[in-house]
Amino acid sequence: MLLEEKLRRQAHLSPGEKNVADHILSLGRELKRYSTRNLADLSYTSPPTVIRLCKKMGYSGFDQLKDQYLKELEYLEQDFGQVDVNFPFDCQDTLSKAARKMGQLYEETVKDTLSILQFDMLQKAVTLIKYCDTIYVFSAGTTLNLAVAFKEKMMKIGRSVAIPNNLNYQQYEVNCMKKRDLALIISYSGETGAMIQAANTCREKGIPVLAVTSFGDNTLSRLATCKLLISTRESLFYNIGDFSSHISVSFLLDTLYGAYFLQDYEKNYDRKLELVQQMEKQRHSDNPYLAGQATPPSQKEAR
Repeated sequence: MLLEEKLRRQAHLSPGEKNVADHILSLGRELKRYSTRNLADLSYTSPPTVIRLCKKMGYSGFDQLKDQYLKELEYLEQDFGQVDVNFPFDCQDTLSKAARKMGQLYEETVKDTLSILQFDMLQKAVTLIKYCDTIYVFSAGTTLNLAVAFKEKMMKIGRSVAIPNNLNYQQYEVNCMKKRDLALIISYSGETGAMIQAANTCREKGIPVLAVTSFGDNTLSRLATCKLLISTRESLFYNIGDFSSHISVSFLLDTLYGAYFLQDYEKNYDRKLELVQQMEKQRHSDNPYLAGQATPPSQKEAR
């Protein structure tokens, strides 16, 4: 959950802390000019009240909260596009207009995901995959369905991926993992109880955690060894389909697969081709585009 949303919700805050939260929200970018004392004076509270608010938001002090809040503002103030991520089409749209809007949502979500993709984190994620024995994917939501496509791609190049699809089984599964395994935990909010429990168990056992989660600070990202950020424009509940977050997760998993594939391009391609030819002999098509053979770019250049 974004810090801005936490400040607006004001759950479990005292009246004084709510006052400080309101002033932070009203200051916006101007917050960078304020110290703990300045903010306390402005809100007619005290420095201890400001610090208590920061700790309830998950930060050790005001400087840490301020830094995160300003980063979030910079991200949220970027121009996302023309489509409402929560309601990309409405009841008055024609079928063709709704389809065009969905296409635009895909494009805008991918661009937004790329804008917050940290390539050092992507490289770290690839390294974690390279040296792990098995990738275990955990999620409490329908994003597990997206992970099945990732699993299929990875299996075709010889990598083992396990997806326990029952929440109770997930808790047992994480306790069966070894230190050379990798937990890939997908949670848009980063606050889902079962996923936090899984991440904590991994941390206790010394198992690395690759988190796919929202922009901003959350419990899962703090527990993770490495994280890839989901486009964070969509409401957790007030939307008509979780479209944007799912598009972003799917793109990140495809990008992760592609980045790993690049580590040994020709070997991975040859392995995939060999496995597919062995396992999918019954697949065929009279369409020349589907049945035709393709040459990898590196081999074309060699010719």
